[in-house]
Amino acid sequence: MLTCAALAALVYVVEWGSILDAAREARPAWALATLLLVPINVGLEAFRWHRLVKRLAPNVQFKKSLAAVLSGYPLGLLTPGRVGDYVGRALYLRDISSGASATLTFAERIATLACCLVFGLVALPYFLLTHTDVASVAWMTVLVLGFLFTGFLLVLLLHPSLARSLLETVLPFRRIKQIFGVLNRFSVRDATELFALSIVRYAVFSTQFVLMVHAFQVDVSWPAAFIGVVLVFFAKSAIPSITLGDLGIRESAAVFFLGVFGVAEAAAFNASLGVFAANILLPALVGLTLLPRLRLRSSSERGANQNESAATQPVVLS
Repeated sequence: MLTCAALAALVYVVEWGSILDAAREARPAWALATLLLVPINVGLEAFRWHRLVKRLAPNVQFKKSLAAVLSGYPLGLLTPGRVGDYVGRALYLRDISSGASATLTFAERIATLACCLVFGLVALPYFLLTHTDVASVAWMTVLVLGFLFTGFLLVLLLHPSLARSLLETVLPFRRIKQIFGVLNRFSVRDATELFALSIVRYAVFSTQFVLMVHAFQVDVSWPAAFIGVVLVFFAKSAIPSITLGDLGIRESAAVFFLGVFGVAEAAAFNASLGVFAANILLPALVGLTLLPRLRLRSSSERGANQNESAATQPVVLS
């Protein structure tokens, strides 16, 4: 309901006719270029997670990690903040515990969040200096708090043992300590490599967004489009995700920030929806084909376990 309400309100502001006109005038070559980068984007996400998984289960092959990541997309699409992604990966990849899988997925998400905040904070001062009409005490507060929070987040991201100690202090429960204890297996070098790969992936999906902007409005300059896209991801990351697939939140940020840099509201709206379709909806459709296979495999495993021993606890899928 929140997702539909956010999109409906935004469509009303932008105007439905303008959105359709911008879609009719779209240049398919730029949209095709965005689609060609989808395998690289998803592959980098899977490769990041695979490197983490191999620290706990060295024999896991990349194709299995890729399938686990793809199986999480449809479940993540249907849940706010894509929390279903944690479930999909844990159900598909049984080589590590569900708690370890969730911890690694959480670490991967934090690395992506850190990238969005770091590059957003680099672009935000330029935005405020060149657009004095939007500079205010509120924006300066956002800038200061953003630097403090992002610095704190980077310290925790690059020092896994410190992050584990803090999490155990804030959440002093035995089960939580067991789950986050997996962070002891990772070094500063592992964390640095994760952050470096996250920067590469950030560059890929930011480029996809810029390409999609040019699909709907070719006369916008590349630097302006990149700065606007960086600020869109910054805003999306700073705002808690309460809608499915961040629909409505990302589009609102795109309409505001890209509009400041000369992109028409309808073009910004369509570009944001196009990126959603390419990077979330399309992989979710591919991952959907893996869910029936996962369900059948789990059922057969459960039956085999019951035949071997009555004491074995089956995996229950709801």
